[in-house]
Amino acid sequence: MRMPFTEFITSGDLKFIIVFIIFISIAIYHFIRKLRTREDQELTEHHNLKINSAAFWILVLSALSLLLGLMHSFYFIGKAGGIAPNLIFQGVSYALITPVLGLGLYIISKTLSSTFNLKTTNS
Repeated sequence: MRMPFTEFITSGDLKFIIVFIIFISIAIYHFIRKLRTREDQELTEHHNLKINSAAFWILVLSALSLLLGLMHSFYFIGKAGGIAPNLIFQGVSYALITPVLGLGLYIISKTLSSTFNLKTTNS
């Protein structure tokens, strides 16, 4: 039994998902710019730098969302006054949604950065 994709997206922390969308939009924008200026090696490196920067922040925010999600889950488990397996499993599963999405977007960003990097060599 799998979690539906719409529930996967809507169950994550909305603040982080909005920031992820902003950073992946920046990466896609610079990828499109990189495609347009493919012949200019200096501009390609500039756009790769911007894409890598967006990827880095997606990765950092993924780790932060994991830590905050786990803290949040364990806080409410402590407030419940006992350990109920459904609280633990549901809380941890919701805490992992945003980091998994962030890692997926990080992989996409790094792929955009490494795509169409043609080095011109003068032989």
